[in-house]
Amino acid sequence: MILPSGRFALGLTLAGVPFAAALWNPPLAGVGWITLIALAAISALDLAFAPRRRGYEVDIAAASVFSLAEEEILTVRLRRRAGPAGRVRVRPVVPLEWKASRAWEDVALPPRGEAVATFRVVPAKRGRYVAGPVHVRLPSALGLFRRDLRFDATAEVRVYPAVADIKKYALLSRRLRVREMGLRPHRMRGQGMEFARLREYHRDDDVRRIDWKATARRGRLISREYQVERCQNVVLMIDAGRMLTEEVDGIVKIEYVLNASLLLTRIAAQHDDRVGALVFTDRVERLTPLRKGQGAVGAMAEALFDVQPKLCESDYEGAFRSLNTRVRKRALVVLFTNLVDQETSALVSGYLKSLAWRHVPLCVAVGDREVREAAWSVPETPHDAYRKAAAAHLSVSRARTLQELQRAGVRVVDAPAGQVPMAVLDKYLDLKARQAL
Repeated sequence: MILPSGRFALGLTLAGVPFAAALWNPPLAGVGWITLIALAAISALDLAFAPRRRGYEVDIAAASVFSLAEEEILTVRLRRRAGPAGRVRVRPVVPLEWKASRAWEDVALPPRGEAVATFRVVPAKRGRYVAGPVHVRLPSALGLFRRDLRFDATAEVRVYPAVADIKKYALLSRRLRVREMGLRPHRMRGQGMEFARLREYHRDDDVRRIDWKATARRGRLISREYQVERCQNVVLMIDAGRMLTEEVDGIVKIEYVLNASLLLTRIAAQHDDRVGALVFTDRVERLTPLRKGQGAVGAMAEALFDVQPKLCESDYEGAFRSLNTRVRKRALVVLFTNLVDQETSALVSGYLKSLAWRHVPLCVAVGDREVREAAWSVPETPHDAYRKAAAAHLSVSRARTLQELQRAGVRVVDAPAGQVPMAVLDKYLDLKARQAL
């Protein structure tokens, strides 16, 4: 598409000045016609040598993974195969869910060279996106016109959960940073059921740990030393139904849950545990197999990056049936949900209690700071009083459900949304230290 520029409009305005002056001095109309004809001739010449598409190549590049709510870089590379140097304007089309620092970028393009335009974008939603195509605005030689070209250059990007926030809790940090947090995995000898080594018998050792075959070979008492079991199973059950669609400080609750899930996966992998996930709404959305090591972290990130909550009633029966079918061995089952109404709370409580005979159930109740504050607030108006009563009712019902779960042997984490990642991590490390898995 070729459009006139501001320079052409200025020339047309100047050509019209003699015609306006001809109202008082008629001979000036001839000057106006001469000016107008000259402008038309120059414009025709400028159009004849306007830049063409075939002289340009455009590519768009970006990292394959972006972090939610973090500033990321989108790069557009423009190459000219022929023609004089000049300035061009570049604009990539970005998804509506992204915020771009600016729409257009001016770059100086040398003759038979290339230029790079850098755009800063902030993704506001997780998922899979495509950046592109790219619009390029090329001025004519005299600047009287501009040609807008569209190049079908695209880049596919996956927006993962807030990696930058998780980094603060060592999700993607190096082992050194985890050690600085005091989370370094260490071998706990003398406990657990996993064999560690043989050593000489000490007077305080349990007689049942004497290895009689090694004792016979060596001619002195030898004891078996054990360590806390490794390679245990951790299953993350994520309720992606209506319970986690609420917002806290402008962020949907499921974002905190996904951050906690990825953090727990990283730390569990460092403890050589196997981690898997089951995401469900009104049906089982996805089920990842148990894996350990760095493979577990990558698989979990890939499985969860595009999980979106749905406004529907979650099918707890189907989710727990799938869990019992797929996970036969003992595991730490971490259910991320929100206990809002009594009916749902009773349903969740019943299914978690049924797990206690085989697994170690852990219920992570994602709380709401505003509800707690409203329950403890001092009402000033009738509206505030009704709000306080409703919040207090929800808080009491929630506390009662959590107490029932604890009495039934279900571990509980009840924390505001922003504190969920660290609260879950603390509970996991505590269970590991106490050999509760």
